[in-house]
Amino acid sequence: MRIELSRESKVPLYQQIMQQIIEKIGNGELEMKRRLPSERQLAKELMVNRSTIVRAYDELCFQGFVERKVNSGTFVSKISTESVIVRQLSRIGSASTNQSKDENEYLDCMKQKSLIKNQSFIDTYTGELPTALIPEIKLPDLIWNDFLKRENQSLGLLDLRRIIAKNTAVNYQVLPDPDDLMVTSGGSQSLFFLIQTLLKPGDTVVIEDPSFFKGLSVLKLMSLNVIRVPVDSEGMRVSQLKEILTTNNVRLVITNPNFQNPTGTTLSLERRIDLIKSCRLFNTIIIEDDVFGQLAYQVPNRLPLLKELAPDLVIYIGSLSKVLGKNIQLGWIYASRIILDEVVRLRDETENNLSIFPQVLAEVALKMPSFNKQLKDLRCDLSYRMTDFRIALMEHLSDSVTATFPQGGHYIWLTVTSRKLKKDDWLHLLNEGIAVYPSYLNDRRDFQSCRVNVSRLKNDDVSAFIAGLKKMIRG
Repeated sequence: MRIELSRESKVPLYQQIMQQIIEKIGNGELEMKRRLPSERQLAKELMVNRSTIVRAYDELCFQGFVERKVNSGTFVSKISTESVIVRQLSRIGSASTNQSKDENEYLDCMKQKSLIKNQSFIDTYTGELPTALIPEIKLPDLIWNDFLKRENQSLGLLDLRRIIAKNTAVNYQVLPDPDDLMVTSGGSQSLFFLIQTLLKPGDTVVIEDPSFFKGLSVLKLMSLNVIRVPVDSEGMRVSQLKEILTTNNVRLVITNPNFQNPTGTTLSLERRIDLIKSCRLFNTIIIEDDVFGQLAYQVPNRLPLLKELAPDLVIYIGSLSKVLGKNIQLGWIYASRIILDEVVRLRDETENNLSIFPQVLAEVALKMPSFNKQLKDLRCDLSYRMTDFRIALMEHLSDSVTATFPQGGHYIWLTVTSRKLKKDDWLHLLNEGIAVYPSYLNDRRDFQSCRVNVSRLKNDDVSAFIAGLKKMIRG
């Protein structure tokens, strides 16, 4: 059985193996009841870890393509019909992008509008800070040989992990052990590794609604059962989560408790405590995604981390990408060494080792004497912009719109209450030169809300944005 792997591909090796085996079943090369190579044999042929083959075979078995027989081996099953094969190949092939047709349509229209000369275009759709607000990092002279001698430990540069631990103490009054921190290439990679480490195909996971966790490709790739819990002005509705935990075998809860994306809400202290109690009762692990934590308007944060409330139950994810810009993809996982060792093993299997370059850049940035002042100035700037936007919104649209104003970050979630909206209303607003993130891109049933990145609005833009939104609402 010939399988060719691409080490440069972003698709994990075990998924490449799965895809090629499914294709061979579909074209008849692997006929029904055919015995596949043993895990050890195939691992040797492909020069991968045996656990990579075990994972591929396990998922193929879960999806019904193969059968595992004790002391006999792995065999092609009888149910691999053409329709099933097409569906599963589509699942594997499309999950890496996972963009909806609606989102592609919106982005295409956005691109066209942004290219029109002599026409103003206000982009509050993007999730990034404008370049002018990103802290300025002055790079020191680096001697190449010294750079090459830097030891990139399995968990990431030790000096960087020490600085991250120190900064966590400043922001939240929690001091992690650097050995409990693992550097990654951002929040998304942290989630990708953790979900694959903690769950198996078919497991049940709870996320917030609305939430950008919904678009994680790994949820689709692993055929996970995803249950969504609504978010209100105090964050996740933990009372509904309790009911779900009672009736479902939930293995994992993923939450964004601080400045939730896209709503900007913060989980209240009462709900934080209730969430911990509920998950502890059912032995359910919590992933606390805090990628916007560096952008809290008040430092130290008035609310404790979930990780602080339950160190043994909560895995924490942090990031610098929201502060230093999308080109510095760097985040970290704060968890027990037992979990981190498993994540490292998975990372090494998929050959997704983190480059030393972004780690050194992040270390330089965090060690700069001026960095903390620049970060403080950024927080103040975002707070002022949010306040100005709030005043303008309430002055002109208080009878038509409700909004949850965040305690950090740069997103605000607006909901139109005065009339029912359609997809065409948001496209019309875009055609008028104003881009937002409309709620139907996250939930096709919801056309009433949008996320606005207030950091992208200059002083003159606020009045133009409000006027455009008012015109759309009035119809």
